[in-house]
Amino acid sequence: MPIDFSVLELSGIGLSLIVSLAILLFAEPLGRVLGVMDQPDNVRKIHARPTPLVGGLAITTPLLLWSLAGVVWPVLAEGGKVPLAGIICGSGATILGFLDDRRSLSPTLRLAALLALTVLALQINNLLVPTQFNWSHLSSTPVSPWLATALVAIGMAGFVNSVNMADGHDGCAAGMFVIWSVCMVLCSGGITADIAAIMFVTSLAVLSFNLRGKVFLGGAGAYGVTFLFGLLILRLHNHWGVTAETIIVWLFIPIVDCLRLMIMRPLHGHSPFDADRGHFHHRLHDRFGKRAALAIYLGLVASTSLAATLAPNLAPLCLFALGCVYVGLMFASSETVTRPVPVKITHRD
Repeated sequence: MPIDFSVLELSGIGLSLIVSLAILLFAEPLGRVLGVMDQPDNVRKIHARPTPLVGGLAITTPLLLWSLAGVVWPVLAEGGKVPLAGIICGSGATILGFLDDRRSLSPTLRLAALLALTVLALQINNLLVPTQFNWSHLSSTPVSPWLATALVAIGMAGFVNSVNMADGHDGCAAGMFVIWSVCMVLCSGGITADIAAIMFVTSLAVLSFNLRGKVFLGGAGAYGVTFLFGLLILRLHNHWGVTAETIIVWLFIPIVDCLRLMIMRPLHGHSPFDADRGHFHHRLHDRFGKRAALAIYLGLVASTSLAATLAPNLAPLCLFALGCVYVGLMFASSETVTRPVPVKITHRD
């Protein structure tokens, strides 16, 4: 679908970028006021100095302000079709992540909150509930509303936690946000494309600051931004016909890596929530170095995601290629695995 934004839409995107840059430029004083500064510990947090955890706020704040403006000025949001589920539940997920940065909430509480927020979002906007799962090479799979709600809630919790785990290497999570938002703009239109475009420009701004060590995403990014992406994915599947295979390609690396760790940690006698350097991004970093690791990670996500978005019939081939490359790189970096570190887990797992 051709990208075609009106002057009004472009103005909203531009203003969102300005708000995001304002937050990023004043990240350090803002982080100190809010009490969300990530302190290095020379064990797992090896950054040089205390770093503000406000990157996620630089993405969610402009988007939520734009959405609220649509309530006052309906022309901004397709005649008043304001994403209430995103405003209410996206704000809730952002607050959840912010509180986790402040006081390290228990995994059980975070999981329960994510499940509750997802169910609430589906109740607010029942169009987000899939009536069937659409495949490119198979017949659509009908699904009952109660089962769809349960599957979406579990999937959302898994998706959010997988991105939270990937946020342990500067640029990984923010880079994926940039890639996913581009794909979403390419395969949608209307208010969905507007939201995706805002997330693209703000994520790109955060990525540029994150790569220079100026900000970290923080829990507001790992929870709030990822939750909003999850809601967008549901709309893309239900309304814009994006197939399940294409979505799986987008999310393959963080989801598969999260599942691997949740299985392997208990097998080695550790809690699934123990911190370690066994993540895919850590393994790449220890084997190839920081810059090459990021290039490999984001290169895999970008190349396959864009291919599956522009040519959905290639999605199964992309999945096969991702699986082969992932397994190959895991074997190639197997000698770099480090045993879990006995520290309390934080957002930068």
